[in-house]
Amino acid sequence: MSEPWHFTTIIDLIDHWQALIAGLLGFAAAIIAVILTLRIERRKRRREMDALQKSLAVELRQLVPNALGAAVALKKLAREHDPITARMVESLARVPAPIVYPANADKIGLLGRDAMDVVIVYSLIELGRSGTASLINSREPDDISAATVEMTAGVFLHACTYALSVLPKMRTGVAEHDQKDAELIQRIQTAAAAG
Repeated sequence: MSEPWHFTTIIDLIDHWQALIAGLLGFAAAIIAVILTLRIERRKRRREMDALQKSLAVELRQLVPNALGAAVALKKLAREHDPITARMVESLARVPAPIVYPANADKIGLLGRDAMDVVIVYSLIELGRSGTASLINSREPDDISAATVEMTAGVFLHACTYALSVLPKMRTGVAEHDQKDAELIQRIQTAAAAG
């Protein structure tokens, strides 16, 4: 008959249960590794989200004033000139193509509730740009109707008024840039009120 095991020292206890202790230590190490990996991934996602927001905020602060300038200039052109030529439209409606937004289209969902508003602003600006391009490439480039030019201006202005809700949410992280928002918002509201 074998006698039951009895330990007399801690070393004897560890020696007898070493496989179980090693298994528990390995399990604990795996849990710690998973927890640390998840924390690193969360920090990485937050940094990526922050960089995306700041990049889009900078780009919007470039595009929206250009779109506003195009809207105001095209409305003025539609009301004061007859005939309107494609060259006139082209010289007044220079809104650059976005770069950050298309490059990060797959990440826009990271913006959560703000994603749809950002997409709408960019879509409206692109609609205004394509409307301007169609006027420039018109079959009759020396006789573009004032109503068509005014409608194109309206699209740019609509993009700007929609941006009123987006700009305060999308911060650049640079105080000097973000402080200029009040002036831009005032300009948009004034243009929208002028109709």
